[in-house]
Amino acid sequence: MANTNKKSSGQGKTPQQYTDSTRLAWYGVVGMTLLVILLTLLGGCTTTHETSKKCCKSKTISAE
Repeated sequence: MANTNKKSSGQGKTPQQYTDSTRLAWYGVVGMTLLVILLTLLGGCTTTHETSKKCCKSKTISAE
C-alpha cells in the first residue's frame, strides 16, 4: 500500500498541522476558562444570599 502523504519521510507533522493543533489547544483552554468563570458567576447563589438554617440540618435515620 502506497503512502499517500506528500511528505518525503511520511512521519511527523507539517508546520500547518502544528499551527492548527496549537490553535485548537488554546481555544480549548480559553473555552474551559470562560466556562469556569460563567459557572462561578451563575452558581454562586449560596455564597451571596443568606440561606435558611433548615437546609443545613441533616436528618439521619437510625435503624434501632
